[in-house]
Amino acid sequence: MNFWKKYRNDIFLITSLLAVAGIAIGIVLGTRKKVNLTAKISVQNKVVETVNLSDKEDHDYYINGLKGILHVHTHDGAIAVLESNCPHQDCVRMGYVNESNRPIICAYNAVSIVIEGNGQANDVEIG
Repeated sequence: MNFWKKYRNDIFLITSLLAVAGIAIGIVLGTRKKVNLTAKISVQNKVVETVNLSDKEDHDYYINGLKGILHVHTHDGAIAVLESNCPHQDCVRMGYVNESNRPIICAYNAVSIVIEGNGQANDVEIG
C-alpha cells in the first residue's frame, strides 16, 4: 500500500496541531510586556548603580569591581557586561539580559547585576 494514502490523515492531523501550537506560542511571546525594569549593579553586595531599563536608551557604565573595571552597557531595555578583566569571561558571555530570573555575576570582581521590577508579564493570574 502507498505510504501517503495510508498515513495521509495522520500527517494532516500532526501538521495542523503543530501549526496551531506555533501560532499559540507566537501570540504568547508576542504579547509579553516589559514594565518598570531596573537593574541594580552591586559590588560586594552593596548597590553602586541603579539603572532604569524601561527607557530603552543606550548607556555605558564603568563599574569599579574588586579587581578591575567592568564596562556595562544598556541597549533596548537590556543590560550586558561588554568588557571585564576576569579570566573566565562568564559575565561577558551572558550577553544582554532583560529578565529578572537571569542575574549577571562576575565573581572575580564581586559584581552582580540583578534585574528587578514587574519584569516580563508572563505570569498566569487565576481568579
